Amino acid sequence: MKLRRWLASIEPRVLREFDRPWLSWMKPWIDSHELLSFRRYPLAIGVAIGVALGVIPTQLEVFLVFFLCVLFRGNIVAATVVGWYNNAFTMVPLFAAAYYIGDAILPGTRTMPELKNPNGDWWGAFHAWVEALGMPLLMGLPIIGVTLGALSYLAVHYFWLRPVWARAKRMRSRATAKD
Repeated sequence: MKLRRWLASIEPRVLREFDRPWLSWMKPWIDSHELLSFRRYPLAIGVAIGVALGVIPTQLEVFLVFFLCVLFRGNIVAATVVGWYNNAFTMVPLFAAAYYIGDAILPGTRTMPELKNPNGDWWGAFHAWVEALGMPLLMGLPIIGVTLGALSYLAVHYFWLRPVWARAKRMRSRATAKD
């Protein structure tokens, strides 16, 4: 409940930023598209888009987040913030999981070359190692992104509605206690 109130308090502050003269032309358009709305549906869509596109390792993610949030009326702030989960600490486990998922889906067997090179040509060894990641990684990243995006969409709805369900359960138990 506190999180919901806090999110509701953010929306007017963010919209006030669009009162500036050079941004005021965007305010009616942003209001009509719910791009800064912190209600359940736009928030869930924004979080799902941010998480799904968070696996993209380039800055292309920012443009895709904006485009998809406009297209599906998701919250841009939430999409941008949750997209930061892919950082230097989480990149290796995410990419390793994506590689193994892609490797399991693609036919054939692949062997990863050793990362060390006795000739001292580290760059060549690293290049060969990254090339070996190629197709399995490219297949696994979208699968992980879509799966995590769908799970985060459901999680936002669940955590948003959990207090409502708990209150309804309390009200039902009180009603049966009176009878």
